[in-house]
Amino acid sequence: MSAITHGASDYSGVIEIPVSELRDRLGETLEQVDREDTFVYVTRHGRRIGAIMPADIAEHYEDMEDAYWSRRAEEARGESTRSLESVIADLEG
Repeated sequence: MSAITHGASDYSGVIEIPVSELRDRLGETLEQVDREDTFVYVTRHGRRIGAIMPADIAEHYEDMEDAYWSRRAEEARGESTRSLESVIADLEG
């Protein structure tokens, strides 16, 4: 199995691959992500549209996101009653 080299960036372990090529090389790409802890950015017309990363890193990201939203919920509990739209606007802003 050959390494994916198309669009390799300056960072080691980070690769860019066009979605059209990914369709034909998905198995190989997933093997490389698993075996080498490689990040793969999927591109369309040269623009990054998605990413494939090792599962443990994605799980860590999810844990960080959950902790963030838990903190925000705790902070919101101390505030006076407000509309849902108002809370969402504050959280997104």
